[in-house]
Amino acid sequence: MKILEPTFSASVICTDPLNTERDILKLKELGHKYLHIDIMDGHFVPRFGIFPEICQRIQEIVPDMYQDCHIMCDDVEFTIDQFSGIDNITTFTFHIDGNEANSVRIIDKIRKQGKTAGVALNMGSNFETTIQLIKYLDLDFVLFLGIHPGVLEQVSKPEVLAAKIAEFKQRLVYEDIDPRCITIQVDGAVSFDTIPALKDAGATFFVGGSSTIYKKPFTVEENSAKIKEMMNV
Repeated sequence: MKILEPTFSASVICTDPLNTERDILKLKELGHKYLHIDIMDGHFVPRFGIFPEICQRIQEIVPDMYQDCHIMCDDVEFTIDQFSGIDNITTFTFHIDGNEANSVRIIDKIRKQGKTAGVALNMGSNFETTIQLIKYLDLDFVLFLGIHPGVLEQVSKPEVLAAKIAEFKQRLVYEDIDPRCITIQVDGAVSFDTIPALKDAGATFFVGGSSTIYKKPFTVEENSAKIKEMMNV
């Protein structure tokens, strides 16, 4: 499943942890379709994330919403197994760093479950393996991180992120790959101030939390309306 039109995915980890169900139902009421799930093991990144039981419960309460899963774990294949069988998970994205040698096997495992396979790139990640996966395996999805995942209180670098996306698209063109045929997701530098520049750079799938849909002191309704206006959705 390629997402080529502007799309917004609300970060579940940014909901009120004691009222996550309430917050998800509000997103559904406002017409949002995607929920971003951060899966972290406390080792690959220094923080814990969303557990399989929570995703299963999300499937039960909002089966018509889509869960977009970002895996930040040492053992990617074990993690995929733990979240298998949850029907409205549509995407598993894993970090290419440290998984280059097993990347084809991981992508095959994800696709055998009927899910979309994506690769995540930190700002310091090399493009080359990801380019080859797009060229030879028709990889659908690339996630660009604007901050190092799992580390709190960072300063995002949206201008660097936009430049990296533009450079990545140039590399695709060099390899005779149409950059319009791949989903480019951004996470970690997405705010009302940066969405226009990231869109211009080529991003189509935006993950947002405390700087967008849950931005204070505004209401979720106000933020949702602004997101839809900025993204023309």
